[in-house]
Amino acid sequence: MSVNFARKATGLVRQAGARDVFVYNVNFINIAIGVAFMILFMPSGSYPGTSMELATILCTLFVLPTSLVYAMFASAMPRSGGEYVYVSRVLSPLMGFVANWNYTIWSFFYIGVPAAFLGRYGVSALARELGVFFHAPGLIQIGNWFVTPFGVAITGTILIVLFAAIFVVGVSTYMKVQNVLFLIATVGIVITLIVLLGKNPSTSLGLFNHYTGTFSGYHNTYHHIVSTLGSNQVKPAPFSLHSTLMSMTWPFTVLGFSIASAYIGGEIKGANRAQLIGMPGALIYSALWILALVAVVVHAFGLNFLGNLGAVNPTRVHLSFTPTFAELAAMLVSNPLVLILIGMGFMLWTYAWLPIYLLTTTRNMLAWSLDGLLPSKVSEVDDRLHTPVWAIVISAFLGVVFLWIYAYDPAFGTIAGFFGQVVGTFLVTSIAAVLFPYRQRDIFESSPVAWKLGSVPVISILGGLSIIGMLVIAWAFLNDPLSGISFSHPFMLIINAAVFLGGFIFYWGAKWVRSRQGVDVNLAFAEIPPE
Repeated sequence: MSVNFARKATGLVRQAGARDVFVYNVNFINIAIGVAFMILFMPSGSYPGTSMELATILCTLFVLPTSLVYAMFASAMPRSGGEYVYVSRVLSPLMGFVANWNYTIWSFFYIGVPAAFLGRYGVSALARELGVFFHAPGLIQIGNWFVTPFGVAITGTILIVLFAAIFVVGVSTYMKVQNVLFLIATVGIVITLIVLLGKNPSTSLGLFNHYTGTFSGYHNTYHHIVSTLGSNQVKPAPFSLHSTLMSMTWPFTVLGFSIASAYIGGEIKGANRAQLIGMPGALIYSALWILALVAVVVHAFGLNFLGNLGAVNPTRVHLSFTPTFAELAAMLVSNPLVLILIGMGFMLWTYAWLPIYLLTTTRNMLAWSLDGLLPSKVSEVDDRLHTPVWAIVISAFLGVVFLWIYAYDPAFGTIAGFFGQVVGTFLVTSIAAVLFPYRQRDIFESSPVAWKLGSVPVISILGGLSIIGMLVIAWAFLNDPLSGISFSHPFMLIINAAVFLGGFIFYWGAKWVRSRQGVDVNLAFAEIPPE
């Protein structure tokens, strides 16, 4: 038998610098969407006595070791493909593929989810804000259309096609677009924070009723919300550590993913410095922003108001959709430019996951193809554009498929897929980190992260801490009543298990096909993939 990588070089070019990596990871964390979900779900009564601030801090501490593990792996093995490269070279080819397959399949799904967010949370809210401000009911109706399944699916499809076209042109083009849009999005949350700092519940409630009365038909919308909830309205509860730990799933949906740049490691200049700063740096930066924004939103509206607003079915009080924290801030201003900057800034955060998941899936498939687990056509890189065009087309197509499923099937409207990434990917990678210095001693010793605390490698210590952190997060998912995944409601648990086990079936099938062609796939894993 013989073995060869599909090519001696990937054809990709190192185009992203340290600033690009930092912004890329902050975008993947997605500060605004994190705060929107936390404000919408955490005070709504499902977690009585929870502390959003403490949940955020604890979550950051639990995921920081994982972020550092990925950063150190990305420095030691600066190749595209993330844990596929790391785990396959440390534990086994099978486990490397399965861990990365698990992440990739969910990434296809999460190409579709943020594509849906643009219409559902971004365009819809901005249209409503402008409609109320300019007394234009037509704009309010347009905003309502964007939250319909068809509106969500059409808007998201256009967005996926647009970003696929940008990635065909090249990563450097995307990085330029990313950095400009990130600046505008950041301006939006800065203005939001400033606006909310000057408000309090007594004044904000009146402005809320005035704003929503324009389209709800109620003089006092909040009173109607409370009446509709009846005995289910949210009431203050004493602090509960149990509730706080359960609710960590919501900050984790964003803070757990500062590791995006690991999957484009072969396209990063100065990977050592860029990755070691870009991953944990993005995590800490984003956590501080989330803490600040949560604090000012609670200061401006109060926990009771936020809890009742999140608990009520918006259609029962003629809201069509629940306002996000950004829309709540926009309704407090009287300057149209400020309103547009808040609304536009938030809209630019809504889809930030999409291009990064799209890029992640293409690079993972490229890595599989280079090792012979997918047809060589998938890893084919255009000589002029330096982009894997076929991989981009495949990822975009699958992203559109999952988008339409997500738009029309409420069973998939959960965060349960993140549980699969925690258990099937991050835990496996953490185990690999513990064993890395011992199973790949030469690579470790020659790497820029061959650090030791006494005689114990630092990456092994961080791997152990990461295992503990991910087990705690997994516990939170299984106990969180809103995560959509539990033993009492096993549908999404079965889906997660099926995705993970599907990796074994695919790997063994690909290995069998290649063996029939006279190729031993295992031999490709004896060295790090080509650049």
